[in-house]
Amino acid sequence: MKVKTTAVVLMSLTLLMTACTTGSKEAAPSTVPSQTKDTQGAAKDDPFSKFTQPITLSLGKAINTKDINLPNGDTVDNNEYFRYIEKKLNVKVKYAWQTETLEAYNQKLSVSIASRDIPDAFIVNEKQMKQLAEADLIADLTNVYQKLASPLVKGYYESYGDRVLNRATINGKLMSLPYTNIGGVHTITWIRQDWLDKLGMKAPKTLDDLATVAKAFIEKDPDGNGQNDTYGLTGSQELSGYNSMNNFSPILGALHAYKGQWMSDKSGNVSYSSILPEMKTALAKLRDLYAAGIIDKQFAIRKDPNELGAAGKLGIVMAPWWGPYGSPLTDSVKNDPKAEWKAYSVPVDADGKFNTFDVDPAAKYLVVRKGYEYPDAVMKVLNVQVQAGRLLDPDAKDIYKGLNIPFYVWPFDLLLDYEDVVFKDHSKLKSAWEAKDPSKLSPAVKIWYDNVKKNDENPKKDIAAWGEAMARMEGSAQYDPANYVIARNVFFGQTKTMEQKKAILDKLENETFLKIILGEEPIDKFDSFVTEWKRLGGDQITKEVEQEVEKQVKK
Repeated sequence: MKVKTTAVVLMSLTLLMTACTTGSKEAAPSTVPSQTKDTQGAAKDDPFSKFTQPITLSLGKAINTKDINLPNGDTVDNNEYFRYIEKKLNVKVKYAWQTETLEAYNQKLSVSIASRDIPDAFIVNEKQMKQLAEADLIADLTNVYQKLASPLVKGYYESYGDRVLNRATINGKLMSLPYTNIGGVHTITWIRQDWLDKLGMKAPKTLDDLATVAKAFIEKDPDGNGQNDTYGLTGSQELSGYNSMNNFSPILGALHAYKGQWMSDKSGNVSYSSILPEMKTALAKLRDLYAAGIIDKQFAIRKDPNELGAAGKLGIVMAPWWGPYGSPLTDSVKNDPKAEWKAYSVPVDADGKFNTFDVDPAAKYLVVRKGYEYPDAVMKVLNVQVQAGRLLDPDAKDIYKGLNIPFYVWPFDLLLDYEDVVFKDHSKLKSAWEAKDPSKLSPAVKIWYDNVKKNDENPKKDIAAWGEAMARMEGSAQYDPANYVIARNVFFGQTKTMEQKKAILDKLENETFLKIILGEEPIDKFDSFVTEWKRLGGDQITKEVEQEVEKQVKK
């Protein structure tokens, strides 16, 4: 690829910096020969080998120092993490520049790109990565990854099949190292088991069952205070979400409806899920549940959707497995130790399946400046950082122990993990618990084991231990792949017309759907919404998404 220095290319890159920091890659030749060499020429195909001479690695990064309490005069660019990297690899990490906010980061990066003076490594989004590759500003990491990525790092990426690394590949060359968004964080249904038991009811399975349980929670005084002050189900104005609380995604999924996703319709065509007939059916159902009082009548205007559950007045909370780590579940137990919560993958569809959608598996991307002499240093730093962050290196296990120093203080704000890590770790924890033998657990999972034990010995006396025990043993158990079906997205990126019109279309969608559910608009308003969505840019976006999907298939 020829180096592009035109003002047009640099201007387009500058404009891109208004986007969030995610991936980037390019088709520049690798600086690593067939056999990786250290600074003195010795063959070193070892993911953790130390350079024989000092290497400097400069970064650009957004890091809010106000939220970090480093001890002993340490700073974000002079701390135990950085010193550990230098000790292990002889790589001295420094900041070419650092900003406090993402907005300032994007501005600074745009200036750096315009002047062609970029750091050795930095984080970008997918569109930025593609533009940087087109401008020939970032390095091909294919050989570096193949030869020097640690088995752990490769294992993380391989758990996603080709859905992550393929996104970082341009013209057959790996142009970045992606961040991974784990799977298994979809919304499930938490139910007050003590209320079910008191009312002599079985756990719901279908959507009608769920409505029946919610109605009983409202009408049959499950808290036994003689007052009509309990609720079945609440939500939030977002209506649907992934890895978020108080949304109606489980209800939508039971009707094969998914909000805001790009999927294949029944005919195999690329379609925007919010405009499909299944969504109209789902909105009609939510409208009926709201009209019947099954859904909290105030859900759309509550400032805090957790307030009912925290006060012990709510019987059903829709949240991911980690719900017990915080309000409303933990607060309900604080206020009433008799409260018992249980997780369920409900409601199911007519075939008995619990349906959900997936999340973008590659959120952002680590890129390396083309011309940086030691791209292998970037790979090795990532290897060491991941190993230490997982407490797998004894030399790192006591660094900042107990101080809650955030992960992003490490050089790269790049989390990696197995796609199915939630259930994988649950299975390990459960096996160890049943055997009463934690000796084979990783240090991180051993901490969970200790909290499960603490809660088992003194139930609910330590709310933090209760929350971890419930999340890791109860909630995570629902993420057995046998418990759910994933409706896969075919596209996660952003097209040209999306950049211009997505905000308008999203506003139209959210306002229309909420008004339909609240009864402020008739259900047939959905049809005019679809027409308007297409007219305002939806049709053009769909064409662009189809083109992008075709490109992905040809990779």
